[in-house]
Amino acid sequence: MIKRLELTNFRCHDKINLDFNKNQIYIVGPNGSGKTAILEAIYFASTTKSMRTNNEKDLIKENLPFTKIVIKFDDNVKNELVISKTGKRIIANGVEKRRISDYIGSFNVVMFTSEDIDLIKGTPADKRNFIDLEWMQLDKDYLQSLNKYRRILRQRNALLKNLNVDDDLTFLNILGDQLFQVGSKIIEKREEVINLLNKELVNNPFDFNGQELKIVYQPDQSVDKFKKWLDTRQKQDILYQTTQAGPHKDDFIITIGNKDSKVFASSGQQRLIVMSVKIALLHVITKLKQTKPILLLDDILSELDNRNQQLFLDNLPKDNQIIMTSIKEIKENQSIQIIEIKE
Repeated sequence: MIKRLELTNFRCHDKINLDFNKNQIYIVGPNGSGKTAILEAIYFASTTKSMRTNNEKDLIKENLPFTKIVIKFDDNVKNELVISKTGKRIIANGVEKRRISDYIGSFNVVMFTSEDIDLIKGTPADKRNFIDLEWMQLDKDYLQSLNKYRRILRQRNALLKNLNVDDDLTFLNILGDQLFQVGSKIIEKREEVINLLNKELVNNPFDFNGQELKIVYQPDQSVDKFKKWLDTRQKQDILYQTTQAGPHKDDFIITIGNKDSKVFASSGQQRLIVMSVKIALLHVITKLKQTKPILLLDDILSELDNRNQQLFLDNLPKDNQIIMTSIKEIKENQSIQIIEIKE
């Protein structure tokens, strides 16, 4: 459980210190007051990634040299992250982590935002990023495989730009073998995590008129076909100067009643489907890590009607810390800590 959050020069915040003394935290304030930035900081402290930008320097308040995130937990553990124009420094429980892989997973979060609709409407890259980011927090071998695959893929693509179809392809074949060894592991791991999510989706809390929800993995190539491609399609890759097949082109769809939810689900249903996937993820993390992820809800309840708001809240595990934001004030409640953020 997070007990205190300290932000310095983060987004719109010069300096903000928040003490959390309950399991449910309700952060309220007008648009532009930096509520989402608070959740973004917690998310970044867990994953070392932002859900809003690919450039971590965007997190630094304009015209300032650095930003700092400090999170203190209820067991006196403290994580600290500093981002400057030249890089970042990460400390977990007093120990500096030189490698991201040694830090990720120190604590887990599951976040809900309106942009999560990209799980249905987004590009294949959006969907791969969801699977990759969540799974690499749970499986360090997967993170290492992703990093290795990307490195070999860059090498192979660079080589393809400098080859002709009649050149010696020995080195290209070596890189192809290396890419297959790592890529096959990624394909198998993605299939594994999707199967785990599907097992949890069976018990999703929302009413879809009896229609089953399912994530359907659409690998660009099966393991066998990927190997065959790398062994037989070198000249085609040379002509296009890029590796045209592999897990870097994977996709998945979410079906409702065996139909693509992007086409056959209403906009309201699509939001409930995404929430169902995130709740399934919450249960997967809890079972695999034997820990309770922190839930971050960015104004998500305002998009649900009253009935589904209650269904959603009733089906969240009661022991997880929940930090939510909203522009709407709520009545005082003994079980909820209300924090008001002003502009």
